[in-house]
Amino acid sequence: MDKKHGLNLYIDKDWNIVIDVRAGNRIRHKVITPDALCQIVAKNVKVKGINSGILPDSCISFSERDGVRFVVVELGRDRIDLTYEKTTYENFPVPRLIYGFTVDAQGKITNVYVTVADKGRLRDDTKLYEYPFSNVNGFRMCTGDNALPEIKQLRQLSGIPCYLFSMPDNNDYYLPEQTKLSMEYRNMLEFLQDKDSDFYYTDVLIPSDKTLKDFICLNGG
Repeated sequence: MDKKHGLNLYIDKDWNIVIDVRAGNRIRHKVITPDALCQIVAKNVKVKGINSGILPDSCISFSERDGVRFVVVELGRDRIDLTYEKTTYENFPVPRLIYGFTVDAQGKITNVYVTVADKGRLRDDTKLYEYPFSNVNGFRMCTGDNALPEIKQLRQLSGIPCYLFSMPDNNDYYLPEQTKLSMEYRNMLEFLQDKDSDFYYTDVLIPSDKTLKDFICLNGG
């Protein structure tokens, strides 16, 4: 900056904001209050709007931070085809699954999160349960070496849960004690395949100490 021209801003002992404006050999002082400074900034800062585009039909929440979008969607169905190793369990019952996807500016899905929500109307304080299946640590899903498809529109996220279930599952991050059944993974799948979604809430799921708000705020929202 030119030493003969410039602006210096500081706080005096009375907590007023002092602005020194230098123009050549002349210095002009101006004292303003913090509230006045905030008003000046608010009037001159333009906040860029966010256009999400079309969201999935089952979207629960959308947020964006530093160009990364976080979309929370409900699976919206209580049966799905599940693949474990070389076995496909068709029309397999599942509890109420909620997914969270982080998507970068290029449409790449960078993280997948999943949880189980309580029945009833979804609210911030809706109770969550421990995920009963494998390949999930905390909320984060491990997809291994499987490449996730890039998307052009966020509405395409509604099909990703089915894609994830179609990938061959294994025992990673599964512990028998994460359900009331305390079974080995394949034994549990065999046992559950002729049950329904409600059976999870009476005989399978273990409550966690988290709520839906905790899940929605995973991306800092």
